This record gives sequence, structure tokens and C-alpha cells, in this order.
Amino acid sequence: MQFPKSYFEDEVRDGYYVPSLMKSAWAAQLEILEDIDKVCKKYNLQYFAEWGTLLGAVRHNGFVPWDDDMDICMKRKDYDIFCKVAPREMSEWYSFLNFEHSDDGDYAFDDFLTRLYNGKRIRTDKPFLDKFHGFPYVAGMDIFPLDYVAPTEKEDEMQREQIKVLSTLAQSVNALEPDEREQYIKQVESTYDIKFDRNKSLRVQVYMLADQICGMYQEDESEYLASMALRTLHDYKVPKEYYADVIWMPFETTQLPVPIGYDGILKIKYGDYMRPVRDGGAHE
Repeated sequence: MQFPKSYFEDEVRDGYYVPSLMKSAWAAQLEILEDIDKVCKKYNLQYFAEWGTLLGAVRHNGFVPWDDDMDICMKRKDYDIFCKVAPREMSEWYSFLNFEHSDDGDYAFDDFLTRLYNGKRIRTDKPFLDKFHGFPYVAGMDIFPLDYVAPTEKEDEMQREQIKVLSTLAQSVNALEPDEREQYIKQVESTYDIKFDRNKSLRVQVYMLADQICGMYQEDESEYLASMALRTLHDYKVPKEYYADVIWMPFETTQLPVPIGYDGILKIKYGDYMRPVRDGGAHE
């Protein structure tokens, strides 16, 4: 991916100072996105700008000046295919963190997402710096799965409760006494008619079960999509037609696929989203 030299100059955007190093960070993330895009095109997968990346595309035609990362999302079917093929297709430069590709304890499991990243340490070798536009630090991309929300209020409540209970168990299972841990695991096995492998991480296996429950409903059963991990916290959901197609919008030196219902999505998430607000955020 090519950038003009002027792109990496310090600048002030919307009254916010963006130093050259941050420009390199942005360029590194756009490089990662281009590699993701190649895989998605090869396998005919659709992705969408998400969270602050979506807000930046619509409001700033690029990064929100005080944002430091990129987020995308995929519908569950495409997400599962991507998680299967991407580690093979992108192994030269990238590693993956999710339920299937992680050392136990090395992943924010509660996010129920895939995190793609280009390393765990500072690198100053020429191939790395050439690839990631002079940015020596770790850069990555969060990829959120979108699942269909249960069709009735009762089913929705039951699904959310199951995800919460399993997530709570997964968080604490390693700290339980052996007899107590076995009791809870047997109860889950009986409830869901499954068998866990005691020689593998129970924490990961319980989280993977919760993730399967996130995707238990299909498009023809539902009118809404959501990031199901957030559904356990609040009533966040959007009409599925908002993600029926994409609009390509300018973003820095390239373009991003934005969900056709971006206005409705951003109003649900941010309210009056065209007005910058000094407020708390998800990042330190």
C-alpha cells in the first residue's frame, strides 16, 4: 500500500494535534486492512467498518483524530469462514487471537471477537518497517462477529442468560477447586449434551460453547443483528437491513465499505454522532 510522503507529516485535524508517529500507526493499520481485504475478496466475504472506524469514515473521511485503532465486523457466516482461512492465508506477517487461536489466558475472551496483530514486540528490522510504514510497534485489527438476535423477547432473554452464565463460568473455572470445577462442567455437559476434553483448556471450551450460542439463530428467524457479547450488557441491536449492503466511503487515502444503514447504526451507538463530544472511551 502506497502513501505520499506528505501523509506522514504532523497536522492538526478538527483542532486535535496528530503527530507523525500516529500517522505511521494509521498507515500500518490500513496496511493490515488491505491484507484482510485481499482475503475477503478471494473468498467472497463481506466486511463492514465498525465502531470508531465507522464513525471516522462518515464524520471525518478517515480516522477520528483521537482514535488509535481500526475495527471491522462481519456477519457470522463470513466471520467463521474468515477465521478458518485467514490464519493460513496471512501467516507470513500476522498472528490471531480468538477462542481457537490463543494461549489460554492471553486473550480478552469476553470481547467475543478475533484480534489480528503483527507481533508482540517492537521491531526495527527493515522488512517489518517497510511493510508497516515505519511503525515499529504492534498494530492490529479487531474483527467483531454480527449475529442474528432471537425472534422473541423470551428467547432473547434465555439466549442472553445462557451466554452470561457460560461466560461467568469460563472466567472462574480455572480458579475453582477440582471437585467444584468438575461439578459445574458436568452440569454444562448434561445441559447441552456435549463432552469437554479434560486434557484441553476448559476455559477455552466453555467460551467456545458460549460463542456457538451467540450464533444459534439464522437470518430467516430474525429481524435484527447485534454483537452478542454486548447484548449481555444492554439492549443493543440494529435492524438487519442496515447491513444488507455497503457504501464505499473515502477513508484517508483509500475507501472503506460502510453498511448501507450507517446513519441508523451510528445514531443507536452515538446519538448525535456528527457532533464531536469530549467523553470517556473504550481505550486508555
